[in-house]
Amino acid sequence: MKALRILYFGCIFVLLFGCSSQSSKESSGSIAAVVNGVEITQAEIEYFAKNSIPPGTDKAVAFQQKKAVLANLVKAELLAQKAHDMGLDKDPDFTIALYEARRQVLAGMAESRLVKKATPVTPEIAKNVVENNPRLFADRKLLVYDEILIQGVDVPFLKSLLAMADNGATAEQLIEVLKSNNKVFQKTIKSQTSDQIQPVFLEILLKSKPEKPLVARIEDKISMIMVLHEVRPVPLLGEPAVQAAMALLNAQQKNALFSKSMNDIINTSKITYFGEYNKQSTGKREITSLPSPDKQRAGQMMYKSVALGAILSVSVIFALLALTASMRILRGKLWLPRLWPSSSIAEAPQSPYDWKYEAYYAEKVYIGFIALVIVTLLAIETYLIIQNFSILVIISGLLSGVLFGIAVSQVFRLKSLQALSHKLYIVLVGILTLPIIIGLVIIITRS
Repeated sequence: MKALRILYFGCIFVLLFGCSSQSSKESSGSIAAVVNGVEITQAEIEYFAKNSIPPGTDKAVAFQQKKAVLANLVKAELLAQKAHDMGLDKDPDFTIALYEARRQVLAGMAESRLVKKATPVTPEIAKNVVENNPRLFADRKLLVYDEILIQGVDVPFLKSLLAMADNGATAEQLIEVLKSNNKVFQKTIKSQTSDQIQPVFLEILLKSKPEKPLVARIEDKISMIMVLHEVRPVPLLGEPAVQAAMALLNAQQKNALFSKSMNDIINTSKITYFGEYNKQSTGKREITSLPSPDKQRAGQMMYKSVALGAILSVSVIFALLALTASMRILRGKLWLPRLWPSSSIAEAPQSPYDWKYEAYYAEKVYIGFIALVIVTLLAIETYLIIQNFSILVIISGLLSGVLFGIAVSQVFRLKSLQALSHKLYIVLVGILTLPIIIGLVIIITRS
């Protein structure tokens, strides 16, 4: 009976604890919905809302958009649960799709982080772009035209089409010729502003007569027929032009920064292709090329990585030397860093330079200031190098610098240097700090 009573009260306690825990979660606002026992949190809603709701949006409007986000999450969760009931999570395609989704999410986050260093464009720069590029803004036009893409590049055939167009053939007649010659083509009606069209095609379209077919090709890749229907002025002026210019410049900066970062990542990676993907192109330029490290560029980056790591090592060596010389003043006797424990054997009798010495307050302030400068310089060097190179370069540079620094510091055992470290510490510590400053300048100019 007693056991049943304990079990009864235990069940009540568990139920009360569970209810209170659930209610506390609900009251704190961390949970937005529960779908068949699966929680959808406010954090999930905020994550998707921040990418779709512009800053400064009215609270009421923002709330409605968050409700739409929640509705989509609820539907997605219901479909996911249905897929689980149908056993789709055991399908071989599910594993591949899940891995690909993870890869795409991580790739997107990495791309966002890589382009974060792009310098924001100021309105003044955007205004200069607007003034110096009237074609994109004040003289902006809307062009409506047909674009007929033809598979392959058959130069003699294109010349025959061009001759027909010069003799007054219409686009419909040229299309009939394409069909009769079994050419694969695709016709699309384009409606684009002048800033969206490649300059080479824009110039051709603006000089052409309406409804007259134009035959063109891009190297040995694409051949096409274009027919201009209408050109209408749609100038972009004032504040909208400045905003458009800022968006354009920001996009260009981010694309350039991402392209450079992507090339650096490829050049510092080992990529191996197998099977038919391992076949090399034989002289002919391929339309689709696989990313491969540029051996020359990879070698340059490796040399640069080793050089910057060596500079960091040298900086650490001189930092330890400066520390050794400074401790000579603060301790009143010679101090040498070492990696091994101190010996139990009695030390040799003190030399005249090992007499106790009490450092002045000004000396302590000076040495403290130099130490702060050295630590700051090393931190900046490490930060700049790690922005472009792996953590292995940093660790190698620091460890080798510490080891060589401890070894080199043993030169202070020389009687002449013991005297210098005590009498001319102001000059000596300053000289030992100078190579660290020079190293920082080199890293800034080359990183």
